[in-house]
Amino acid sequence: MAGFQSPITINEAMQKIKNNEYLLPAFQREYVWYPEQVETLFDSLMRDYPINSMLFWSVKDESKTSWKFYKFLSFYREYYHTHNEYFPTQGHKDFYAILDGQQRLTSLYLALFGRYDIHKYRAKWENDDRRFEMCHLYFNLTQSKKTQDADIKYEFLWRDKNDTQEQTIYQDKDSQKWFKCGDFYKYETSRVRKIAKEFSLTEAEDENLDKLHQKIFDARLINFYLEEEQNPDKAVNIFIRTNAGGEPLEYADILFSIVVANWTKVDVRTEINDLLDTINKGLDFDIDKNLILKGFLFLFHNSVKFQINSFEKSFVESLEAKWEGIKNAFIETFKLLQSFGLHAQTLSSNNAILPILYFIYHKNLTETIVDSVGQKDNRAIIRKWLLRTIILKPFGGSGDAVLARMRRVFIKDFKQGSEKYFDSTMDTFPLDDIEKEANYRGDMNEEFLEDIIWNSRKNSPETFAILSLLYPHLDYKNNNFHIDHLHPESAYKVYKRLNEKRGLEVWEYHYYDSLLNLQMLDANENMSKNAMPLQEWVEKQCSNDKKGFLERHLIPDVDLSLENFNDFCEARKDLLVQKLKSILC
Repeated sequence: MAGFQSPITINEAMQKIKNNEYLLPAFQREYVWYPEQVETLFDSLMRDYPINSMLFWSVKDESKTSWKFYKFLSFYREYYHTHNEYFPTQGHKDFYAILDGQQRLTSLYLALFGRYDIHKYRAKWENDDRRFEMCHLYFNLTQSKKTQDADIKYEFLWRDKNDTQEQTIYQDKDSQKWFKCGDFYKYETSRVRKIAKEFSLTEAEDENLDKLHQKIFDARLINFYLEEEQNPDKAVNIFIRTNAGGEPLEYADILFSIVVANWTKVDVRTEINDLLDTINKGLDFDIDKNLILKGFLFLFHNSVKFQINSFEKSFVESLEAKWEGIKNAFIETFKLLQSFGLHAQTLSSNNAILPILYFIYHKNLTETIVDSVGQKDNRAIIRKWLLRTIILKPFGGSGDAVLARMRRVFIKDFKQGSEKYFDSTMDTFPLDDIEKEANYRGDMNEEFLEDIIWNSRKNSPETFAILSLLYPHLDYKNNNFHIDHLHPESAYKVYKRLNEKRGLEVWEYHYYDSLLNLQMLDANENMSKNAMPLQEWVEKQCSNDKKGFLERHLIPDVDLSLENFNDFCEARKDLLVQKLKSILC
């Protein structure tokens, strides 16, 4: 009977997950809890705090094939192992689909049957065991020291197996004994006392162990409401109502759930995850499903704003029919961005790619935009558009309205469901018209440009964009490039001492590290320069054409010694302002 059911133990829930009696419907979001949240969950259990009710749907008969279903994670690795495994349910016994409670149940399952891999501080991001701490959850039985977090009474920590050697009882440097939570399952449940005897636990340690055992195996802590009606649409609506909560920031997750629920022919959850992996891991960007959803709307929907009713069934069906083309257009768009030298750290506006995506998809340029000689001019214009966008930041707090105005450039009367989304006479990416329609150029006077120059630091996306425009001759597609200090970064302390000694103004490092003292160099050229003083480097490189060399590198023809740094920067500021006026204004 539908309604709140008799509570069950954590162990009973874990066994149902293990036996695939609990599964996750395709519209569920993926696991997102941080390690600390799992540790806090166990502390709450030990302190008799409620962990809130869950919501299950009893799936029977034809409902088993209404969507695709997925297994719970038994192993989580940040960034690299986050996707749930598909589980075919045709012919499977009746099961429960988890509509609310996935994060808590997954956390319990990882702690008791799985592993959580945590990226090592400052390690390289790659899917390599050496870059991760491969952790199991341990409980501090001794607790002779105060916990680091004053809000925590019972200390649980994810501990690296290289430290613990996966021992049932691990003793730390403070002689505290830590119990591996999953190792309850190495012993018969009636023989927990054997653990205490085997590892010579004190009475207090034994009490803590017994309390944890009781919470997992005896206490009925899993409260849940059961929905039994075999109506897939009702299950989706329950999920949406349960998870919406009036929070706009959660809309993308909910919209994604609706898309998945209404997408019938392929496993779109896996498809979109694969697309994101191709773009993020393969091409070195950092986008999420929000951009994919926004792309759907920008390409085909009357409104580009996230709204729950946007992804109704007929619209999703139309997307499914076009999916291969959409997917390929996304991939080629990001390949194009990569050829401009962009990556996750230098692309500061995901919205900026949507007009490019629109042009590539509706102009049918997926096969040609990246490499075709015939698209050379379009590549140059798109590059200019994108770099200007990173600098001028047109979207601000009204991104949807700006996007809607930009889209009008491609077709004046946009109509959802029509066969025409693009002015067929348009052969060139309409940079000027987009900027005029969006009306965001603003007052780009000398004061505005000086502010950009003074405040753009070496590692900012804006600096990359500006230098890319200032140094268009570099081959960003085929060669590496470096953002380099003209006066070496390592010379700042020397400059500071020189000016202090002479009683001259010392500019803060903020300005030493700004565009005033930065250039873009081919990687090989930069490595040969290394920390060479600017004056020496120029004399060595310029051969018989010093004037031409200085012009190419946007270096003013002044005294280039470190002692003259202040005057050099004033001269270079004037040079950069004039150059940027010709590019941006």
